[in-house]
Amino acid sequence: MNINFIFDILKNDTQEIIDALASKKHDLAKEKLANLSDKINDLIDNTTNKVFLREISKYQVLVEHLKNKVN
Repeated sequence: MNINFIFDILKNDTQEIIDALASKKHDLAKEKLANLSDKINDLIDNTTNKVFLREISKYQVLVEHLKNKVN
């Protein structure tokens, strides 16, 4: 799978979560956060590319921050 494609998906998923939070749709945001968190964990578990891991960890930190906002 193309790395740029993966990051486009993560970026879009993250934006959907932010939009849901802005619209006060917290249940939707929680659901999307859980899905995105699972995707990120799967990507981390299945790669050895250090550059990719560094970039994906930025999304992991953002997801954790958004989870704290929702709760």
